[in-house]
Amino acid sequence: MSGSYLAPLFSDENILFLIQRHFSLQGKLFPLPSYCDLNKRLETSDGKKFVVKIAIANGNLKQIVFENQVINHLLQSRLVDISVPELLQDRHLNEDIIHITDDNGQACTLRVMTYLSGELWTKVQSPCTQMITSLGSALGQLDLALSELDSAAGHRFLVWDIKHSLAIVDEKSVAISQNEERQLIQRISTEYEASVVPFYASLPQQIIHNDANDYNIFVNPLEQRVTGIIDFGDMVHSFRIAELAIAAAYTLTHVDDWFVGLKQLTLAYHQENPLASVELQVLLNMIEMRLAVSLCMSSYEYQQNPENEYLLISQKQVRETLNKISAIDKTSARLALQLLCEKSQKSEHSVLNLSESLNERSIIDYRRKHLSENLSLAYNKPLKIVAGKGAYLYDQQGNRYLDMVNNVCHVGHCHPKVVLAGQQQMAMLNTNTRYLHDNIIHFSKKLLATMPDELSVCMFVNSGSEANELALRLARTYTQRKSMVVVEGAYHGNTNGCIDISPYKFDGKGGMGAPDWVHKVSVADPYRGEFRGNTPEVGLQYADEVYHLLTKLEAEKQPVCAFICESIQGVGGQIIHPPEYLKSAYQYVRRAGGVCIADEVQVGMGRVGSHWWAFQTQEVVPDIVTIGKPLGNGHPLAAVVTTKAIADAFVTGMEYFNTFGGNPVSCAIGSAVIDAIHEEKLLAHATKVGSYLRQGLLSLQEKFPIIGDVRGLGLFIGVEFVKSRITLEPAVEQIDFVIETLKARGILLTTEGPLHNVLKIKPPLAFSVTDADFFLSQLASVLALSEAKI
Repeated sequence: MSGSYLAPLFSDENILFLIQRHFSLQGKLFPLPSYCDLNKRLETSDGKKFVVKIAIANGNLKQIVFENQVINHLLQSRLVDISVPELLQDRHLNEDIIHITDDNGQACTLRVMTYLSGELWTKVQSPCTQMITSLGSALGQLDLALSELDSAAGHRFLVWDIKHSLAIVDEKSVAISQNEERQLIQRISTEYEASVVPFYASLPQQIIHNDANDYNIFVNPLEQRVTGIIDFGDMVHSFRIAELAIAAAYTLTHVDDWFVGLKQLTLAYHQENPLASVELQVLLNMIEMRLAVSLCMSSYEYQQNPENEYLLISQKQVRETLNKISAIDKTSARLALQLLCEKSQKSEHSVLNLSESLNERSIIDYRRKHLSENLSLAYNKPLKIVAGKGAYLYDQQGNRYLDMVNNVCHVGHCHPKVVLAGQQQMAMLNTNTRYLHDNIIHFSKKLLATMPDELSVCMFVNSGSEANELALRLARTYTQRKSMVVVEGAYHGNTNGCIDISPYKFDGKGGMGAPDWVHKVSVADPYRGEFRGNTPEVGLQYADEVYHLLTKLEAEKQPVCAFICESIQGVGGQIIHPPEYLKSAYQYVRRAGGVCIADEVQVGMGRVGSHWWAFQTQEVVPDIVTIGKPLGNGHPLAAVVTTKAIADAFVTGMEYFNTFGGNPVSCAIGSAVIDAIHEEKLLAHATKVGSYLRQGLLSLQEKFPIIGDVRGLGLFIGVEFVKSRITLEPAVEQIDFVIETLKARGILLTTEGPLHNVLKIKPPLAFSVTDADFFLSQLASVLALSEAKI
């Protein structure tokens, strides 16, 4: 009930007098729990039981009238198989609502209704499948019957309406005393805002009971079925799926397997009252949010009224249920629920849309005909991926895969704060940089704060390829030269300019070789290269090749414009440059009048763990840094960061304008990514987990000779497979077997390097020690299998 009034105040003597006068009933009164009304159980001398409900009338009368209308409707409905209380009428006026005044002078209403037989759900120790299914069916029937009704009284503000849950949690969570619990509530709230609120407009709405908890549901323990439902005081016009969410929140606590119970409850509801796919998508988050509201409300009200123990009655149960949900992979569970309902025999008229999705074969055929065959697919049998969360991807069957290769979703797939930042800004404004806006300033400041002081100017684009293309323009304009020095096996993007400076492309299939202004040096590979060993001496030897090339170019009147190098070689094979390599190479380039470009598209943003940027591990400061994949966590966002001198030289009178570069939505997302890295201490995390993973791989190297080299920094790791540690012959067939077998076991990896024999490991930074253990155990098993088969 709404309103800020004192609870009704009546003595038992007064109540007995009133019910005898109006309903000719006599007997004994026993207290019943209530949130804000005065409820009593009346037992007459002949053994009959009734419920006496007294409520404050002010502000609530229309709702009370509507409750009675609904109860009478359900009593007559053929859709409902369970009982609801019957309202008694005044013996003189033939009315079911009696107007009275309490001892504080407050206007109140008195109602008397039958007491349902059976036991309350809360008395059931461990609900069985039959009872859970009975509850789901009963709620489905109930909502079908309620969908026939509507009233202005149902369209009201109610704190227990899930629509208002974010505001309620925000206001009441101050009463949560434990820091860990507050963090849990905040996590639930953030995920709800990102994963549920955007679907509000799509969720079916109607009048719902809104309080199908374990104290409002009656059961017959012998028959293992639900027999009745009471307390219609929280009825409201809201999301239909909230009915199921509330029931699941409070009735499945003592079920042995919580998610199995949820599936049983959901399927039974769906078979009576088919659910939409979007409802199943939000169900788990809505259950969590209802429990969060319950915890916040009870804590807040108890803080105000510490004598009311009823306010704490469900807190232990709420915490237990939240713990059970926290242990569930919600993304996999959501997909499992959708698939379960879609396959239900009684779902012919379901409004689920999963059956409308395309199968893998039809998608492949369409891609080949209409999307260019140049679009490659991973694995012999490609996966249809429909969802992602943290370090995991999910196929349409709900199977989850540990994603160990996706360095695009840097802080984790569908990170709720990143998703929310984009949603909120998209709902407000997206435009170009010709208008003033705060977001680009905030984002630039955050990005520059991670850089050396010399790098002080940002330019925003949409991809790593665009970033490297712009870096070329900046270098050429600043030096007034064109010759480029590039590293063998390097890849810098898919534009014409980037292909021209990417040996991985121009020396590969379909390539046309290097343009006359592009000059290669060997990759500084301490394992397979001309000079071997991860020592400063080796680094200097590889840098000498840069020096000699620069001298040659100078003699040929082709002075160097720029040297572009990935701070760690990615496509070239996850190669960590030996110490002193970049430091010496940069010195030589600058002496020759060129500039140094660090390509951080794959390795930047804290992936190496020890530093924000991989170039910092080589103790250098580039003249230009290009950033791509991780900056937007999957959103098309990239950047070029350079010195003031180079940026000033680019101001030639020709405007540089990028329609989408630096737009408010992209900048909001980029800011959220940087915030997540700081807040979640992901650099330290990458260091810790990366070190743990490398140690595990080194242990496997001792056992399996096929592992020739393990190398990496933080969570950027390469494992090179060789048939012989002496000849270094690449073990291509074996690594392909490992990758396909690991995929079948729920782990996604791919190869890298010019010989396609390097296991590429660069997962989202949400990747955990537990994930590492799972991967290492599976890799050991597959390597043993590989030895036996190949």
